[in-house]
Amino acid sequence: MNWAFQTPIRLEDTAPRHFEHVGYETGLALWRHRRMIAGLIALALLVAAVVLFASEKRYTATALVQIDFNRDDPAGGGRNAGLPLDASALVETEARFVRSRTIARQVAEQLAAEARAKPGIQTNEAGSEPAQIETQFQRLMRDLSVRNDSRSYLIEIGYTANTPEKAAEIANRFADTYLANRGETSSASARRAAEWYADQLAASRKSLEQAEASAAEYRRNTGIVETGTEGAALLQQRMREISSQANAATLARVNEESRLERARQTVAEGNIPSDIAALPQIQRLIESRETARRQASGLAAATGERHPAVVQARTLLQEAETRLQEEVTNALASLSEDVKNARRIEEELEAGAGKAKAALIDTRGREAELRTLQGRVEALRARLKSLNEGHMQARALSELKPVAAQIMAAAEPNRIPSGPRTGLILGLAGLAAAALGVVLTFLLERRDLGFRKEEDVLAATGCPCIGLLPAVQPGDARVNAATQRETLRAVIASQRLAEPGTAKVVLITSALPEQGKTQVLEGLARCLMEMGRRVLVVDASPRSEPDGTSKVALEDMIAGSVARKRALESGSQWTPVEMAPRNPLLRRRVPVAVGEPCHLSIVQRRGGLSDGATAFAPAALADLVAETRSAFDVVLIEAPPVLLAADALILAQFADIVLHAARWHDTPKASVGAALKRLCDGAVRVHGVILTQVDMVRYESFRSFRAPSSAYRVRKYYANFD
Repeated sequence: MNWAFQTPIRLEDTAPRHFEHVGYETGLALWRHRRMIAGLIALALLVAAVVLFASEKRYTATALVQIDFNRDDPAGGGRNAGLPLDASALVETEARFVRSRTIARQVAEQLAAEARAKPGIQTNEAGSEPAQIETQFQRLMRDLSVRNDSRSYLIEIGYTANTPEKAAEIANRFADTYLANRGETSSASARRAAEWYADQLAASRKSLEQAEASAAEYRRNTGIVETGTEGAALLQQRMREISSQANAATLARVNEESRLERARQTVAEGNIPSDIAALPQIQRLIESRETARRQASGLAAATGERHPAVVQARTLLQEAETRLQEEVTNALASLSEDVKNARRIEEELEAGAGKAKAALIDTRGREAELRTLQGRVEALRARLKSLNEGHMQARALSELKPVAAQIMAAAEPNRIPSGPRTGLILGLAGLAAAALGVVLTFLLERRDLGFRKEEDVLAATGCPCIGLLPAVQPGDARVNAATQRETLRAVIASQRLAEPGTAKVVLITSALPEQGKTQVLEGLARCLMEMGRRVLVVDASPRSEPDGTSKVALEDMIAGSVARKRALESGSQWTPVEMAPRNPLLRRRVPVAVGEPCHLSIVQRRGGLSDGATAFAPAALADLVAETRSAFDVVLIEAPPVLLAADALILAQFADIVLHAARWHDTPKASVGAALKRLCDGAVRVHGVILTQVDMVRYESFRSFRAPSSAYRVRKYYANFD
């Protein structure tokens, strides 16, 4: 029966799931580094507590000063009617005057003088006294606070010191110094401004008179009363008319010259021009010539060529021709005269256009000069007006009274310390430490420390993860052996290595050394041997020292068929106990008991990397693999690291299954990806990746918040049933 989804897939649901996944991963990362974050917060709180304990207490005293704008003039007059002023702006101005450097410096000098006047205190050297006053001045500016409210006329003068009495004394001293300076302030600056405005007014009036006189003199000399666009427009119109007439005269002259040239060419050819032939006298002469020509032709035909009437008729024809030529010559002379007249008219009009253009340019220059003079006059008038307004304001300000102020509440010692704020400092320290912990967590998680979860392998490399080989944990050795055995049995089942039939060649690779491929190879060999499979282990890893024993090596089996046949027929060369792992991390495994039925043969490599080019010949390898398939069920080949040697690419050509070992949370993802890419470029298919040395407790911490209980249950299961 075919089943169909009743609910359509909604693609927009993937976005919330993505954000949920990101949030969950972020929470897991913070949970994994919770001890570090808690330690940073505890350290920050401890440091803040030490700083608070070592810091001295600070006390703040406040004095209130009121600005009174309604007090009458003490000289006896009423309130002066001056310019309208903003009261809030005046209060802000007075507050800025209180916090000015002038008031602070005067208070510092007063305190220094009082300190010198106290008995029992010796006077310092003259060179060090200004430095002490400057230091006292900077301290006063730092601890002084002046605030004002725009809704009232009050100025709050506060000072913070290490004792309540000192804070109240200095706050009151700032208030008294401000009132003293404010009382001494007068309208001298306003009067000086009024005098300056008066001098500027006199100079501006004189300059204005000179400018107006210059403009009037220029008008009289040039005859231009006002600058405008009408006169220029008339001149431009006149210049355009003359230019148009000049262009028309040029065209007429060209036409007349063309007409004369055509007439001369026609006459030279013996013909009469059409425009000359259209003249009445020319037409009459042409008719007379044609009449005389017809008469002469008719008489000659009737009476003969020598008849007196024919001679007389031809004489009349000759006279008509002569008169016609004379009239044509006169007409040509008339045309020449017309050409001369056209040239003369053209020259006169061009001269008039030039004069009109020069007059327009001259008029424009004079108008520009006059506008410059008028602009200067207007600028001087505007400046005179602004100076007059400024002079009036300065006089009004000089007559105003100073702003009256009085102390509403003197500063009193406050026994409650205002600082340091314990809660605020501790809270900020904790928040800063937590933020630093989050940043450090993010940086630590961004490091490339290899694969942490099984699904990361497929996402990063495109190859599935077919097994997680646990690391040896402290405790019961049987539990460690059981967990590793069951993982490897799952790999054998997934790759169908235990099924009867054709022998399979399995190549185990890694990107770098010490990735646990030896552990994988030995574990697979033991599990297959326990399942009754005949296993051949080929250790193709290079050796640092030559093997001096008489055992048959891999190079011997590849080079000679006799050694290969003897090695395959001899059966098992080593017992499982002699499979000493090269990785120190695997020395705690439990070996198979000696004396058990063994279907295991091991062939190791004798030489190093330099012997690989001559030893691994493809033809010899093909023969070796073909013969081992007939003698064994499974051939396990351990290849050198892919990124360090090319042997893995050669051996992979004869392998049915290629497995890649990577150390969990250690081998960089980039290294594994580069190794798999190198294999893929060599047309090698990697069937799966096995993560080795997996710490199951930490592994579960990358998946959920309850990792320890899950790992404990796993070990308990193996301990109970193995």
